[in-house]
Amino acid sequence: MPILMALTITANCIRNYEPVINSISADPNPVSPGGIVNLTCSASDDDNSSINKNESLSYEWHAAVGEIIVGETSNIATWTSPTEPGLYSISCSVTDKNYGLDIGTIEIIVE
Repeated sequence: MPILMALTITANCIRNYEPVINSISADPNPVSPGGIVNLTCSASDDDNSSINKNESLSYEWHAAVGEIIVGETSNIATWTSPTEPGLYSISCSVTDKNYGLDIGTIEIIVE
């Protein structure tokens, strides 16, 4: 007597959408030498699956010159500008828990 078996396989495909930086703002811009600039990075993540829908975003700020201090929430920071006038770039990188990444840059004038 033959034995019949049935096997059902269900596969769920979860796609991770990378976060998108909507804007980076700097206030004031331009700034005086040695002045303090308030930075804000606004980002979103359009994951629709139930697993990734509410994943949190992490923010990191980068500047080659000057000092960055991250605020209470990591999407806000302050930058102390250098004493040399010039054009300086500040970058913000945003990641999600599944290693999605976006990087944005804003230029700030020190005069």
